[in-house]
Amino acid sequence: MAEYYGVDVADIFNTMKSRFRPEGAEGVDAVFGYDIGEEGKWKLTVRQGEMTLDEGGDLSGCDVLVKVDGRTFVGLNIGKIDAMAALGAAKLKVEGDFNLFAATGKLFTKYVPPGQEVEQEQELVVLKRTISVNQRFATGPVMGTFLKGLKEKKILAIKCPVCGRLQSPPREVCAPCRVRNDEWVEIGPSGEMRMLEYCYYASPDPLTGETRETPYGAIGILLDGCRKDEVFWHLLRPDQLDAVQMGIVMGDKVVHGSRLRPVWSENRTGSINDIRYFEIDQ
Repeated sequence: MAEYYGVDVADIFNTMKSRFRPEGAEGVDAVFGYDIGEEGKWKLTVRQGEMTLDEGGDLSGCDVLVKVDGRTFVGLNIGKIDAMAALGAAKLKVEGDFNLFAATGKLFTKYVPPGQEVEQEQELVVLKRTISVNQRFATGPVMGTFLKGLKEKKILAIKCPVCGRLQSPPREVCAPCRVRNDEWVEIGPSGEMRMLEYCYYASPDPLTGETRETPYGAIGILLDGCRKDEVFWHLLRPDQLDAVQMGIVMGDKVVHGSRLRPVWSENRTGSINDIRYFEIDQ
């Protein structure tokens, strides 16, 4: 059996029993098949917090079937290759329940090649406090009008009198034309997703200090009534992010490039958070 990065595929499977985490398998009842090309086939069964591993045999009927070459499989397990990059390059193929495949990261502790010591992670000390500053900042009449519109479930844009460009959130002055904007237009609230950023940076909320759970999807939406690059940036519903990234069919539509609609907060206060996120409009 060939070695990749100094590790062979069998080494990883042989350590699965010792690396298995029963607490991470809570609620998991599934069979995972691994087709590693010329390296062989393995079937992993997880039932009631326990696991069994069989080499070879028929992989039909597995809840999840992973097809990958040996180099990529080893690279994924030792952190040399990113899973999303491998999926995008078609070096890793997943058939079946993709959410179950994503959960396998919780089933095992990280594989460490023999002879490599695990560096002790530095302890992170966190003190959660909401910083209160005795100051107030006015948003101004233009942004104030936009935020008031959100309380009424309206998304407003301001229109340049020269080039006709719609800006949302609004700006008082059109930068290319250098003229003041004063015409308001209601847009959306639904639209078409044009851009997606798969974000891993846990950006903090400036008001509360809480960090956003990662990964999250920052999306550019061309709301109804807008044109060209007049996109509105917001967030995608968290549980739909993997489906968009992978182009998985949801219902009868492929989610990437499909219609989106806003999900409004029940209690709106006049902030950008009055729109919780956008979701696929089926």
